[in-house]
Amino acid sequence: MKQPMKIAFPLMAAFTCISHADDLDYGVSKAEWFSYGSLDASDRSHELQMQQWRMQTPFSQPIKLADSFYLMPAIRYEIIDFEGVNPEKRAFQDELHMVELPLLFVYKPGESPWNYNARLSPGISSDMHSISMDDVFCDARLGATYQVNDRLNINFGISYTRAIGEPQIFPYLGFVYEMNDQWQFAWRGFSLEARCHLSESWIFRLKSEAAGGYWNIDTPSSDYLTLQRYRMGFTLEHEVQDDLWVIAGAGYTLANEASWLNASGDTLRDTEYDNGFYFNLGLRLRDW
Repeated sequence: MKQPMKIAFPLMAAFTCISHADDLDYGVSKAEWFSYGSLDASDRSHELQMQQWRMQTPFSQPIKLADSFYLMPAIRYEIIDFEGVNPEKRAFQDELHMVELPLLFVYKPGESPWNYNARLSPGISSDMHSISMDDVFCDARLGATYQVNDRLNINFGISYTRAIGEPQIFPYLGFVYEMNDQWQFAWRGFSLEARCHLSESWIFRLKSEAAGGYWNIDTPSSDYLTLQRYRMGFTLEHEVQDDLWVIAGAGYTLANEASWLNASGDTLRDTEYDNGFYFNLGLRLRDW
């Protein structure tokens, strides 16, 4: 079975473990488009429609800061075309932008099966009509990974994240299990994935993941819009050139909810939506 391109030093295993405990695959550039079907509000007063574009890329290979201590910088940009209602139940349509600079720090002492990591992700989450400190955020995570054997690692820690909407602190636990050269299973905090190498140039994935967000909206009171949803679906990926893959997938969204909050965090409007379908297309390039 053909293997992905590897970094030419022993820490690659540690970096691979950490990427699977995260919502980012470090060392991978991706561009994806998600199209969501119209979702009816639970009170049938309106529909929610969304289109989402997401791009990410590493800035470089891991940067050695000191002995056994490395930095992995990246950038991610996301835009959602949102059509719903505002807190006054009037029609609302806008673009929701998120620019994030994930900085992953890794400490891997010698031949120890342990590695320790911290991630800081400063960024801006806004409609971009105006920029203020209300638009700035910084997600964070602190954790450790233990390599049980050549095929299994366990990771755990604590994170401050907007993955399911309003920023919250969560403990997390996960693992990556390489059952054989064909099958891999991973639990990554809010996501679960089963990956199958059908051949050297085809990969099939089953995946479920949180897909929420939190944006400052340019209103007189500087309100916040939060989205909560959980995607469950599959992707089929085909390698068209060395390390360049085309992605196509579809699935189902659950627990769909949109909430408006004021600057004090009080809920102005909270709406639940029916479950619905989505499909996505994209490109993936492994840089390492």
